[in-house]
Amino acid sequence: MKIKSYEGILLDGRAVRIGVCGETIVSAEPISRTPGMVRLLPVLVDLQQNGALGRAFNNLHENAQNDLKIIGNHLLKNGVGRVLATFTTTDYSILQTAATAMREILDHDERLNRLFFGIFHEGVFISPDYGWRGGHDPQFILRPDYRKFSDLQERSGNRIRMINLAPETEGAMEFISLAAEAGVKVALGHCHPSSEVIREAVARGATMVTHFANGAAPEIHRFKNPFWEFLSNESLSLGLVGDGFHLPVEVTRTALAAKGVEHCFMVSDANIHSGRKPGIYQRIGGEPCQIEANGFIHVVNSEILAGAWFQNNRSVEYLVNCVGISFETAWKLCSTIPARLVGIDLPDLSPGAEASFVRAEFAGGLHLHQVVFCGEEILL
Repeated sequence: MKIKSYEGILLDGRAVRIGVCGETIVSAEPISRTPGMVRLLPVLVDLQQNGALGRAFNNLHENAQNDLKIIGNHLLKNGVGRVLATFTTTDYSILQTAATAMREILDHDERLNRLFFGIFHEGVFISPDYGWRGGHDPQFILRPDYRKFSDLQERSGNRIRMINLAPETEGAMEFISLAAEAGVKVALGHCHPSSEVIREAVARGATMVTHFANGAAPEIHRFKNPFWEFLSNESLSLGLVGDGFHLPVEVTRTALAAKGVEHCFMVSDANIHSGRKPGIYQRIGGEPCQIEANGFIHVVNSEILAGAWFQNNRSVEYLVNCVGISFETAWKLCSTIPARLVGIDLPDLSPGAEASFVRAEFAGGLHLHQVVFCGEEILL
């Protein structure tokens, strides 16, 4: 089998030439840096991605394999090579069907199984209150129910890696303890607990915050809100949406300063209709949303956001151009750091590793030259 060669500069500044045969990196040798050499980077990681092009993970059924391939191809074109397929709020029977469909497909498709390495159960067990529930349909919001969750986990083939819930709701604390004991990452979001409740949730095993400063009421009390404890609690890592609409620059800078880069991670929170043309669209288990020409997505006739139009490569541009951090740090926040926080290993561009990587450069914006996934060159 023919060996393909790729050159580039790694995150640590070293220039290398790697050889790829089939799905595997078979060689890696140091070379001299040359003018115009592009970067050779690990794939981007997205721990909160809801779907794309009108296809949602929480609504997979008879066309599930085709839907996953279409979403997956869209993600790979944007450099995203590891994803937590996110289940948002809808009727739980629909989620059961989706979880079963994912198991049946991913158990027999190793390529898709690597890309969609797990599920993030974001919705359902959230606050039913206006603002705090975001664009989730309140008729499907339930109190935390570990039996329901366990059934869904079994149907998925134990693919649920992360669960979001509102810790102030009845039954939440016991749920957190059981989920953490089972090895599932527990995130807090779409919630408005007191600082005392957050600290108890952390003591029981919560370690992450879902899309920090979003999933919140437009107007809040200056002190009696969860954001201060989220920022100050050293045991919580913050998810940040980097599309440029969800968070003002100063909020992102504050989060990075308060937590440190190693305890923050960027997510897309991409909507089911991410990548589609401007217009009004219906969502599965969510209120209708409107896509503006600039990519801003919001609930129709409301300022409440409804996910994002962009994928996580947009977060890299936002961090460099708006927040003002280095390209290397920005890429880590969208790649190696979320991978570490959720407990997965990325292909490390060394011999024997999976041949999945991105060749790119940053010149005013992020330019993807090449995406390779499991040895296959993706048509951009």
